[in-house]
Amino acid sequence: MNCIRHCERSAAIHKEGFTLMELLVYMAIVGIIVVIAGEAFSNSTKFRVRTDNMIRATQEAENVAMLFKEDAAQLGAKSSREAGDAALGAEYGVQFSAVNENVYMDPNNVDEDQRDFSSFTITTTDGMSDVKFRRLRYDENGYYEAVEEVRWFVENNVLKRSCKLLAKKVGLVVANDDPCSDVEAADKTPVEMATSVDSFYVIPATPGVVDETLQQIFPPNNATQFRLIPRTDDIKLASFRTENAGGEENGGGTSVIIRDFVSNFNVSTEQVFDSPNQKINQAFAVKNEDDAVAVWSNMCSSYGNLTLEANQVYEISFNVPYPGDDDKSLVFVPGKDHMSVGFRVIGTGDYPRLNGKKLIDDFLFFPPLDSRGNGVRSMRFSVPQQISNVCLAFTFACYSPLVSQGRITIENLRVNKVATATYTFDDPPFDAEAHKKLKQNVKALQLLLKVSRGKKNGGPGETGRVLIAVPIPSNGPSD
Repeated sequence: MNCIRHCERSAAIHKEGFTLMELLVYMAIVGIIVVIAGEAFSNSTKFRVRTDNMIRATQEAENVAMLFKEDAAQLGAKSSREAGDAALGAEYGVQFSAVNENVYMDPNNVDEDQRDFSSFTITTTDGMSDVKFRRLRYDENGYYEAVEEVRWFVENNVLKRSCKLLAKKVGLVVANDDPCSDVEAADKTPVEMATSVDSFYVIPATPGVVDETLQQIFPPNNATQFRLIPRTDDIKLASFRTENAGGEENGGGTSVIIRDFVSNFNVSTEQVFDSPNQKINQAFAVKNEDDAVAVWSNMCSSYGNLTLEANQVYEISFNVPYPGDDDKSLVFVPGKDHMSVGFRVIGTGDYPRLNGKKLIDDFLFFPPLDSRGNGVRSMRFSVPQQISNVCLAFTFACYSPLVSQGRITIENLRVNKVATATYTFDDPPFDAEAHKKLKQNVKALQLLLKVSRGKKNGGPGETGRVLIAVPIPSNGPSD
């Protein structure tokens, strides 16, 4: 009986359900949760969109900056091969062009102070730069084709690039799809490089490299004299002659002359020897000591052993003086004949490698082609990891008919550790256009590029920003 009454009372209570107050409280709680969840979802979506816009803007700015860098790095290229015989006759090989003055902005101005031997101009309006730079165009064999003038500018917040030919070789036909407009033809429509550009600002470096400290590591102990030791311990290596300025064979000093190179040109067939029969000359740089010339590896170990630290900037520098108007080295053909400087492991004579991959390639250099060249050669580099027990090596391979009969002089050879190597971009920036004579000494440009994405109703959107320095070593008449 008691059980029946208890069950009836429980059923009655269950039938009553929620009160109005309980339902209102429940709905309020659910509403708060929905609002919070909705706000969180909305914020998450906005953040995702902003992040996506920021990534897109940054990627676009970086891509455009790399294209600008590729363009500007070629600024000032000015010499090339030409068809025909060298100036001294066919026996001296092919002809090289004199400096093409069309790459200079205004070299013949009647006002000497306004003569401009640089290869760029920069004007600025409302924080946006308008940049022009000039360079030579080459064919696949290194022959001159044309002089290009490339322009980067901003119009209605759109960054554009245009190109036109200032001059070209006789008979050159410019294709319809060529990115540059032909000489005297109507300018082509500029190519849009980026939209919603907030800033495009190009600043020339103050002329010269400053705040730089060099620590000499070769010749060791701050010595000034060196020797070049020929290597002949391989079937591919041929003997040749080195001498100092006094004519002493294998002698050292501040200047070493290299001559009697092996030739890979077969006089009887007037063709280059087949690959198995081709040979090279190689010499290793060591400190000038009185020891009799021994095996190159022993000499390198004692007087030329170098260690290159990871991510440290180094500089190889030396002079290659003009040899004289009748020297056969003037027939050197870039891309065919070979001169390079680099590093070899002491003992093996191989490139420094990691898992079979080269850690550093050789640097090519050319002999001076006329007396106006100052002969200075300078190469800067760094390596991804420490390299020990290496020696500086010069490598020569001659394929033109007469270049092996020439002589090459290496002067003031140094390997330096560069403590700092910075270009300065002053504030206010160096006014290149107001200093025409100094413009030719500008060796870097700084690019500031800002691109926005996701602008709505006049809002700022998300910005991608790039700030890079672009070396322009060929700017000016001395390079």
